[in-house]
Amino acid sequence: MLALTGLLFTPAASGAGKNDTYPDKPIQLVVGYGAGGGTDMCFRALAQGAAEKLGQSIVVENKPGAGSSLSISYIARQKPDGYTLAALSTGAVLNQFLVKNISYDVGKDLTPIAMMAQYQVGVLVRADSPYHNVADLIAAAKKKSMTYSTAGVGTPQHLAMEKLGGITGGQWIHTPYKSGIEASTGLMRGDVDFMTQTAEWAPYVRDKRLRLLAVFTNKRIDEFNQAPTMQEAGFDIVAPSIFGLVGPKGMDPAIVRKLDDAFHHAMSTSTFKNCANQFGLMIDYRNASDFARHIDNTAVQWGPAAAELKK
Repeated sequence: MLALTGLLFTPAASGAGKNDTYPDKPIQLVVGYGAGGGTDMCFRALAQGAAEKLGQSIVVENKPGAGSSLSISYIARQKPDGYTLAALSTGAVLNQFLVKNISYDVGKDLTPIAMMAQYQVGVLVRADSPYHNVADLIAAAKKKSMTYSTAGVGTPQHLAMEKLGGITGGQWIHTPYKSGIEASTGLMRGDVDFMTQTAEWAPYVRDKRLRLLAVFTNKRIDEFNQAPTMQEAGFDIVAPSIFGLVGPKGMDPAIVRKLDDAFHHAMSTSTFKNCANQFGLMIDYRNASDFARHIDNTAVQWGPAAAELKK
């Protein structure tokens, strides 16, 4: 059953936006993941900052399910008037290749507005694990089958790990969970041998319950710079990553620019920066046209890998 929660962000009474025709009523922002996770919390932080800039309230609603595809299916059916927006993540883009009869086409049914960040995917083990680097892990996985957790089938971390297995011959079995927090808990409980996940793991590395072996990013994570990139470890794999804002197709370019400006402003707030740091997001702003190209490139580069999982 579809979950739905809401949170209203109301700007301070500063008079901002009084002379504009848009927005003249609250804006709905749909997030395709449950409340409390990194995507949800950081989009709430962005909504707060954008509401202050726009002079209008933003209602954040959670519509989790199917790797955030339910939220994108919903937004694709709405009027393109700028009053219904959605968070777009990598899973919703790649599910087009993975899920049969999906009800949207990202390239045709959506208006990209802005990208704000990228997820930082890491490979982790428990702190008491005998594996201290990726080479250790791969060597062990060539001798015996291992298990690993992620936040779901077809997620960037799942695709990246399967690609690594294909390159190295490592034998590992995917154990999908419903969220990154659950995937982390499963690892700490001993249900799996290791985890590949976006940086909701950061608090557990900070308190030394988990060990970060490597990251599927194009540069090391500043806070955890002891962990090399997969490229440094000898494997040219960078996990696909999208954290951005979209609306239905056919939005007025002037409204897109205004939303872009508001959410770009929100990225500069301490609330969002603190959230990004807490959940390990790498801040990466791209305007509408650059965001559209990033979506297309992600689909081209990783769509075939997602399609393979369907076979």
